[in-house]
Amino acid sequence: MSLRVLSAALAVGIGLVGVVVSASPAAAADPATPVQVAIAVPITVPESAGGLISGDVLSRYTAPLGTLSLQLDAVAGKPVSLGIDPRIIVSIRVLGSNAPESAVAWLQRLSAVSNEIFPLTYADSDITLATQAGNGTVLAPDGFDFAIDPTLFSAPNSTPTPTPTPADSPTPSATPPATADPTVPVVPALPTSADLEAWSYSFSGVAWPRDSTVVAADLPLITGSGYDTTVVSSDNLNRGAGAGAVADVDGARILVSDASVSAALRSAVHTFSSTDWQTDVATLNAAVASAGIVQSAATATVFATLDRTSLNNGTRLADTISAVQANPAIQLVTMADLQASPSASATVIDRPQDTERVVSMGQLLGAQAAEEQFAEIADDPRAITSERRLELLALQSNGWSNNPAGWPAVVSKNLTESVELLRSVQVASTGDFNFLAAAAPLPIAISNSLDQAVTVYVTVRPDTGLLAVGDSRVELVIEPNSQASAMIPAQAVSNGVVGITVTLTSSTGAIIGDASRARINVQAGWETPVVVIIAVLVVGIFGGGLVRNIVRLRRAAAARGAAE
Repeated sequence: MSLRVLSAALAVGIGLVGVVVSASPAAAADPATPVQVAIAVPITVPESAGGLISGDVLSRYTAPLGTLSLQLDAVAGKPVSLGIDPRIIVSIRVLGSNAPESAVAWLQRLSAVSNEIFPLTYADSDITLATQAGNGTVLAPDGFDFAIDPTLFSAPNSTPTPTPTPADSPTPSATPPATADPTVPVVPALPTSADLEAWSYSFSGVAWPRDSTVVAADLPLITGSGYDTTVVSSDNLNRGAGAGAVADVDGARILVSDASVSAALRSAVHTFSSTDWQTDVATLNAAVASAGIVQSAATATVFATLDRTSLNNGTRLADTISAVQANPAIQLVTMADLQASPSASATVIDRPQDTERVVSMGQLLGAQAAEEQFAEIADDPRAITSERRLELLALQSNGWSNNPAGWPAVVSKNLTESVELLRSVQVASTGDFNFLAAAAPLPIAISNSLDQAVTVYVTVRPDTGLLAVGDSRVELVIEPNSQASAMIPAQAVSNGVVGITVTLTSSTGAIIGDASRARINVQAGWETPVVVIIAVLVVGIFGGGLVRNIVRLRRAAAARGAAE
């Protein structure tokens, strides 16, 4: 008989509802010394390509049966720790007076829960995907000013902005924070980026990579990015016998997510059938007991995590937590409690990300580096880079692991948008033209399709010595959505056709856009004979007129003499 069938039979036989004692001997742990278990639940939204969540989508997610409402309903007030995607908080607040009422109410509910809360990376980004693609730090937003519309903050709104607490002073989950007062304005009339992100977290500094995606080289980069604790799955580590939930890998503090317990927890949460759910809870209880019985410490510690699959109607998160809580052999504790446990040495079993995903992420990182270089020419570079950074983090979201077929399409779209952005300031079509003077400025037209002014430096390099350029780097300011011409001083040396290369650079010398080519027909000294001809014509015209006037005057004088 299979374990699932046996456990289900036992559950029915002893009449348990919600808590099932496993038939495994490991489940017979002494209730006098229960296993300490901490559970972390991510509060996230489904994958999307947007750096901010729109009001319509927020309204749907925070409706009574929306995924955010279901998640909060299931965990509010229960002894589990919540990892919050900051994108949710920022997206609601930045809408100001346009924020959906249901979203504002949801944020108020979140501020009042007694749960221990910590921040995930923005958009719940897949941390090791970027580090393994060559990025030296964990990516984070660089501001939200571009999205703040002053007209939406003409009057204070009621979106809660609890005062942040220091990361090293966690708020015990047993002490609920004060309920938000909807009549008190808690977002300034015109918030800053810091105001939009601020939250009263119980603690911060926890990095939570996706299960089984860590290699040893990731940990120093994560630690160097300001994270003092990293959540790593137990099947991603090599630990000694009897190790608990906290590990040390070359000085990096690790909170070990037990793979077996987490798998059983997730199975129970996502099970629809009552019979299957009872069996899954039995398996979960047995997995906890097994994890605890092998530990050498007097008090065993186990850490379990829920996956990044968004909850929908019918999931059993609340029931599963209640069932675990009712087991006398288990004591639910907070992550802060668990981190106080002694650590044991461990090493990383390298489990790299999928190669194709890493290559795609490398392309995105390369595109963003080019965009940051390009943005140097803008009056407000962050108006360009901040939005693009949020979009990159959204594409890096762990949620995309649930949609592997859709990810390449949004990556391709983002890369196409990057190319279009880099082409928004460029040399206008030059074509071939004549240079018909010994010395004159060359007009080089530059177009700017951005909605802000840019400053570029125009360089013209002739292929031959037929044309000499006096200033090889001419500054040019181009207003938004317009075109301007740089006047490049030049001097003809000899007649002939000469090719020129026109390049644009930023103030730091970074190349902007592609170089442009043109041909110039130089006619050196052509103006001398023309000037002579014109002079002769002028002299002839004025001379002829003068002669005619003299003759006319003489004739008039002779006529008067004859008359007298």
